[in-house]
Amino acid sequence: MEQTASILNGYYKNAAVGIDAIEAILPKAKNETLCKELHKQLQYYKDQKALLNEQMLQSGITPESQGTMAKLMTEMNVKMHSIGGIDTKEIAKLMVEGTNMGIIQMTQLMNENTSVSDALRRQGKEMIRREEAYIERLKPYL
Repeated sequence: MEQTASILNGYYKNAAVGIDAIEAILPKAKNETLCKELHKQLQYYKDQKALLNEQMLQSGITPESQGTMAKLMTEMNVKMHSIGGIDTKEIAKLMVEGTNMGIIQMTQLMNENTSVSDALRRQGKEMIRREEAYIERLKPYL
């Protein structure tokens, strides 16, 4: 049960960080097609967060928030990179870097929690696959 809680909270935090990052960068994006891509990914993260929240509640697990400091760091990072303006390439680069960090963290989480159900493993692999596809969709903007 401890590993299940750990992995579900890790997946949940990944979605929460994705939401925070996109919400922080979206007002700075000027490219219409990139904005559409960001909105699409934002909705995916919101859907995942809601699904994970429900899974956790059904399992008696309390979702752990990413914390105020992590949220603040995301906002500060975006502000720092956008001093004097930020272009489409820089936005795409920040999003690719953040998404790649999420893939690494979820992969490590799955490797550290080997006793979880096959269903949770498949769920994590599907989330990683979606993150990798998102990176591919961002590459043309780099």
